[in-house]
Amino acid sequence: MYNKFTTEIPRIELSEFCRKNYIRILSIIGSPSQWNGISADHVNMLVEFESNRIPGLIKLGKIKIELSVLLGCIVDIWTSPDISHYSRQEVISSAEPLYA
Repeated sequence: MYNKFTTEIPRIELSEFCRKNYIRILSIIGSPSQWNGISADHVNMLVEFESNRIPGLIKLGKIKIELSVLLGCIVDIWTSPDISHYSRQEVISSAEPLYA
């Protein structure tokens, strides 16, 4: 999918952020109709961490806040187990990777 939001993301800073936080894959999930350019006020992200570096709840909250500041909008972070098994495959297959 090609949209204004994903083309205006600070890629270098995002890559550094993901490496620093042991993120293997970071993707946008949800309906593309919700992404109305960089002025989007809320995005959902699917995150996969390195297997031996899964953060605790406090660290996950810090990652969420830092990612929100970096992208300039509210970010909700989801991991694969957070998503209902009924819709998990559909969500994962429609995810738009930003970092991998």
